[in-house]
Amino acid sequence: MALALLGAVGHGLPAQAAPGADAPSLPDRAVTAAPGVSAEKPDAAKRPAGRRSVAELADGSAIALRPPAAGEAPRMVTGARPADAGCTPYISGSISKVGLTVRIDYLAEVLCNFYLAGAGQAYLIERTSGSPYNGQVVAAAAPFSFVNDYYGYSYGAVIIDGRVYDGGAQIEVGFNLALQTLDGGIWIGCLALPNGLRYLGACSGLGTSTVSASVGSGEISTGLAPNRLAVLESLTSPGSGSYDAWNVGRFFPETYGAYQFDWSTDLCTGAPDNPLGFTFESACARHDFGYRNYKAAQRFEANKDRLDLAFYGDMQRVCANYGDAVRPACYALATVYYEAVRIFGFQRVTPEQIDAAADLLPATTSGKAPRT
Repeated sequence: MALALLGAVGHGLPAQAAPGADAPSLPDRAVTAAPGVSAEKPDAAKRPAGRRSVAELADGSAIALRPPAAGEAPRMVTGARPADAGCTPYISGSISKVGLTVRIDYLAEVLCNFYLAGAGQAYLIERTSGSPYNGQVVAAAAPFSFVNDYYGYSYGAVIIDGRVYDGGAQIEVGFNLALQTLDGGIWIGCLALPNGLRYLGACSGLGTSTVSASVGSGEISTGLAPNRLAVLESLTSPGSGSYDAWNVGRFFPETYGAYQFDWSTDLCTGAPDNPLGFTFESACARHDFGYRNYKAAQRFEANKDRLDLAFYGDMQRVCANYGDAVRPACYALATVYYEAVRIFGFQRVTPEQIDAAADLLPATTSGKAPRT
């Protein structure tokens, strides 16, 4: 799936350079390291094929220069009028999604109709409500700078692993931009942006020869379902409500289809699924669900104890449905199964442990729990 963000590319490409001493400076762009977000080498095919056409600014620029007095006009690009001097930022890109893996290629450009010095950097902002990274920058492209030119761009790419990253459903491409006139010309306004773009804060430096602006693409959907880890926690927590929600998903996977959870199970690995007739198989299936999905999310160790306690609680609720005479044997087995997963990570239960629980059953049961 490919989703267009905003904008297009133009013609005639300038050389890109690291920020130089003669270019205006950019603020440091701190990037939050987030599990499941990895920077990728930008696709060469996504690089601008050339400069954007100055004709795009014929109807006015977003960041405007004060009209010069007679004899003070900046050096204009061919075909542009001094009275229209200014610059406009653009943001574009694409999103491709395969399963729970999303690739985002993003590009930020600035086009002016006169020669000046400039610097800029594109970056990605998390915008998913409920994400611990909401509002933070999770990736940034290489910055650019130029002197005595009129166009620059910054482009980057990231891969988001939706199983691991806690967010990614909504993102925004940001663009920090600094522009400096070469002849002392004065910036007078940050005006309307191209369709869909927005200012992320007030422009600074208006009334001077150097202006700084932060521009955003607006929120963009990646196709990932929001808050996957929160939903996973809700399906794997201790308590009957969490169990019931998981059980609905078990039999009706489309309920949580957007999250693409792993519902596979081999039930009670290393032990009987229904020891002495006690029906532990569903508890084992939910335990598998928690283990497999948290391992895929690279958060298993932090959640193992909670998953094991939820397993114990599920078995205890099974036991509560049996009569008083056989319930002690059921609780004993629940403890054996719980201790096995707590220590070994799977139901490592010996025949001797099951026999010990069988000794707690009344003689009339023939060593098997009656059906509830």
